[in-house]
Amino acid sequence: MDWVLMPGAAVLPALAVCGLFALCGVWFRRSVAAGETLRASTWPAVLLGLLSLAMALHAFPWLPRWQILAPVQLSEGAPPFTLSLSLDKALAGWGLMWWACRRCGSLRDVRRMLPSLLAGACATVFVVMGLAWLSHIVRWDPKWPAQAGVFLLVNLLVTCVAEEAFFRGLLQERLTQLWAMRPRALSCGLPVFLSACLFGLAHLGGGVRYALLATVAGLGYGLVYARTRRIEAAILTHFAVNTAHFLLFTYPRLA
Repeated sequence: MDWVLMPGAAVLPALAVCGLFALCGVWFRRSVAAGETLRASTWPAVLLGLLSLAMALHAFPWLPRWQILAPVQLSEGAPPFTLSLSLDKALAGWGLMWWACRRCGSLRDVRRMLPSLLAGACATVFVVMGLAWLSHIVRWDPKWPAQAGVFLLVNLLVTCVAEEAFFRGLLQERLTQLWAMRPRALSCGLPVFLSACLFGLAHLGGGVRYALLATVAGLGYGLVYARTRRIEAAILTHFAVNTAHFLLFTYPRLA
């Protein structure tokens, strides 16, 4: 679907959804910037989260979605794989990144983040892909297909940004703030665990084993975020896992 070809009946609702999302984002950002209490900023956070989740799940049919790659088999024994670019998911991810997430504000922040990012990303890739291999979800299959560049770009800028901005940048961060005065095991560990469990549930469509593996991956992303409190660290850890999966193992999985 193209914006130029969309009928007016579809353009107007699409613009309304985008406008509402922007209003919720500005409301949330201003409530935080004004130093309002956590309770006072709960409503804009909830509305922003629900709307971004609905957009990421393609609940609004008026927002366009483009198929970038036709069905193609990337690995022997794997089902055909397609790649789509969804405007709603991209807007949700980048909107949350801008309005709700803690980001690196300087090179000093980047330098402080790097050690935890590198260690966490390596550990998460090793554990997640090791478990995927042991559970026969994938097998060793190094490759560089012609579709690699497009896939990696869309995966980083849409999939990883949208999922980490929601599950870590908004959900885990709000839970961490909510329980900030509790013992560290609760204020740090429980938000990581809960966001990882919800991340796993979001992948239940791929089956129980896949959802459990996504939960383990979510624990890795959450721990990296808890250590750095910077959304870029969670996004890049997620991207490292997805890149290793795509380039080194069966993709998307064994049939």
